[in-house]
Amino acid sequence: MGEIRFDIFDKVYSCYYRVVQKILEEAKSHPITRKDMETIAAAYGYGESALTIVPKLLNREWDLLRTEDGKTFAPKTVPGRLPLTLLQRSWLKALLADRRISCFLTPEEQKEAAHSLRDVEPLFGQADFHYFDRCLDGDTYSSKAYQKHFRTVLEALEQGLVLRISYCGRQGAVSRFEAAPYQLQYSEKDDKFRLCCLKKTGGRFSLNTTLNMNKIAGCSLTSVKVPKKALALRFSPIQKSREPVLLEISKERNSLERCMLHFANYEKHTKYDEERDVYYCSIYYDLADETELLIDVLSFGPVIKVLGPASFLSQVKQRVRRQYEMLNSQTHTSRNLPE
Repeated sequence: MGEIRFDIFDKVYSCYYRVVQKILEEAKSHPITRKDMETIAAAYGYGESALTIVPKLLNREWDLLRTEDGKTFAPKTVPGRLPLTLLQRSWLKALLADRRISCFLTPEEQKEAAHSLRDVEPLFGQADFHYFDRCLDGDTYSSKAYQKHFRTVLEALEQGLVLRISYCGRQGAVSRFEAAPYQLQYSEKDDKFRLCCLKKTGGRFSLNTTLNMNKIAGCSLTSVKVPKKALALRFSPIQKSREPVLLEISKERNSLERCMLHFANYEKHTKYDEERDVYYCSIYYDLADETELLIDVLSFGPVIKVLGPASFLSQVKQRVRRQYEMLNSQTHTSRNLPE
């Protein structure tokens, strides 16, 4: 691969351009006043942005607005979409090679995207990643039925519509029900997607349920809008832990950097104890991810010490004890094997 320049910090993507674009977009829908411009500049820029941007628009140094009464303003031009940087295009080209992309894009959309990016080198390749602790029974992303169900779920989330679902439960029993979707979650370790929704019971969408996407046997849209309760849950954890997991991290084996990278998807707070020369990290998590977090913590071995809470620490002790017993059992069995 030849040398690639990634001009990501181009002025066209700077704060001032973004603020002016927002002002023009607002003025396109209705005439705006100086106060409106200052409010937009304060919301999308820095503290002093309005002092620079608004006067340049009003005195026509930046000749983008027109006015008839000198008090309200409309745009002279319609703001266009910013072009993609080379870095963004290179990243998109890499995503097209991901096997999960078929869940988000139709074959026609993938073909169109590949044609648009035909002269771009991908930012990375799938061979650049090695998953050493991932489960091997991930979702069947290549299945046409899975892709269809996935895109139906995406459409329901985008339009805020209730889904009619057929679901394969334990022992292959299929149940049918209506559900108000509010979140799609992905587990890196399990390589699976989960649909978080409110299941309809007793005529109400009240039962908080998590469904494995791979077990959805049928999925279709209804014309019913999801309740406000479901909309409120969209960007919130299903059930956030009351207490964070508190870790003591030593400075051996580059452990802090490894932990920060490994737990990057969690909300966390880290501080350094100079007296003991260790780091303390508090990790807040969704209870649905507790088992996954437990396994991740154990994978670091002695460089991490779990200090609490008591319930999480108890699970750590149980896991370590079970592993120790299994190891002893295997050792004892091997010693008694005939030579």
